[in-house]
Amino acid sequence: MAAVQKKAFIRTYVGSYKGLFLIGLVVMALVTAGQLAGPLILRTIIDTSIPQHDLSGMLWQAVLYFAIVVVMGLLSYYGTMTIAKLGLQVVTRIKQDIFSHLLTLPVAYFDEHPVGELMARTESDTERVRDLFSRVGIVLITDSLFFAGMLIVCFRLSPTVTLYIAAGIPVALAVLIFFFGKLRAYYDRWRKYYASITARVTEYIQGFDVLKAFNRVPWAEKRLDEKSRAMRDNNVKSEIIEYTAMGGLEFIIGPGFMAAVILILGPKVLGGAMTVGTLLVFLEYGRKLLDPLLSIAENIRNIQQARVSLTRISDILNLPSEKRGGLKATFESDIEFRHVWFSYKEDEWVLKDVSFKIPKASMFALVGPSGSGKTTIVSLLCRFYDPVKGDILVDGVPLRDIDLSAWRRKIGLVLQDVYLFPGSVLENVRVYNDGIDRATAAEALATVQASDLVSKLPGGLDSEIRERGSNISAGEKQLISFARAVAFEPDIVVLDEATASIDVKTEHRIKEGLERLLSGRTSVIVAHRLSSIINADEILFIKDGRIAAKGKHEELLANFADYAELVRLQFPQGEART
Repeated sequence: MAAVQKKAFIRTYVGSYKGLFLIGLVVMALVTAGQLAGPLILRTIIDTSIPQHDLSGMLWQAVLYFAIVVVMGLLSYYGTMTIAKLGLQVVTRIKQDIFSHLLTLPVAYFDEHPVGELMARTESDTERVRDLFSRVGIVLITDSLFFAGMLIVCFRLSPTVTLYIAAGIPVALAVLIFFFGKLRAYYDRWRKYYASITARVTEYIQGFDVLKAFNRVPWAEKRLDEKSRAMRDNNVKSEIIEYTAMGGLEFIIGPGFMAAVILILGPKVLGGAMTVGTLLVFLEYGRKLLDPLLSIAENIRNIQQARVSLTRISDILNLPSEKRGGLKATFESDIEFRHVWFSYKEDEWVLKDVSFKIPKASMFALVGPSGSGKTTIVSLLCRFYDPVKGDILVDGVPLRDIDLSAWRRKIGLVLQDVYLFPGSVLENVRVYNDGIDRATAAEALATVQASDLVSKLPGGLDSEIRERGSNISAGEKQLISFARAVAFEPDIVVLDEATASIDVKTEHRIKEGLERLLSGRTSVIVAHRLSSIINADEILFIKDGRIAAKGKHEELLANFADYAELVRLQFPQGEART
């Protein structure tokens, strides 16, 4: 990511809360000034008050010192709270922006990135950036001010000694920055390992019943352990480099500086060219000099880590959203797939020159072997993807030119794998759309013959459904999914293997409801179970990404062997010949 983009990213978020940032910075600068004043007060006591036996002056200096300590404590508390508030507001907004942007990304992005990885970016990376925008940034500035202030005071007291000190500091910092620059690759790898481990943990927890049923828990533990060990080895190497640099810096700046000050200034004090108070200031500053330098070095490390997180977050926010806006969504005549080609991976064609029309108010069916491309056709119709070659036309207008949101509002999609949110039956039917009232939701459930499902639950429409609907059966989840489609009153109903997980008894229960749902609407039905499509206006048999045959049920039964074999397997008694 270009530097300009990073600067713009920082301006966007810090600029929104620059008042808090400035308040925190000013308060911490005042705390820094108080820290600088302490040794100077002691110098006055030693060099002035004690030789003059000025007890009153010593008392006032002591009171002043105590007052500075108290005020510094209060200011430090207020500054810390202000900085914490700044960080929380910044990170909250970043998370909101990431989540909002994720919702605008195409389905292809989520197919390529596991949930755990996205969670790591949303949570862990934003916390690193929060530190950069609040604690790390301001502490780095105030430590730099404190360091510069000490050098200025020391220079006024003894320019020669201060120049000796100042000459060695850039070398120490350059060495330290060099080491931490080497660490960035390790921090980047740590982020990747963390995201991968989070993704695997999420995957294994969601499928834990399957792992246990097939005795694959040891396999899952081994895979997780391999990643964990790789992350551990990476972190051990980075820690060795980090603490080697830190240990060297502590030795050079700590004992080395104190020894140098005594060797240089000791003779001057003994010769009367410098006061004991001045020596005390140098020794006191020398003792404190290590703190801001180590803090600066530590924050440089944090900045290196935050830069990696900042890049990853910015990469997400810079991803192009699905194209929004466009022509008004109308559907008066037909939908046409015209010479459509599609592949998820380059040159691995899933659909090959597919052409057909779906007339308005017709029942259109897709059948064929698994992996033949039926669900891909549905995904293209819903514009989860766009064709690689060819066009999809609605009333002669390219679908890619039609307003995406408006088009999807015309579609009611019912999938085989139903996702239910943790929440009430009501909210799962209306998908948190307050525009659909309780009466409409209840009527939708009645339409698909699911009223008894609601009546047997303790809270009726307000009964809680657990995550992924774990407290109801697969058939009951599918009924709620059908009710969703009814409640939203779509123009086009798309059923993608929607009855595959429903037993025959449940299918008969909702047959009447389906007829009411599909009546007067355009329907596209993907089905292995042929009982739901026998009366379709047209059936396409998809094989190896191409249309192998098309026609009504009786036509295909009579003229296409693959379809006839499918019918024979499902209806051995011949009852489908109606």
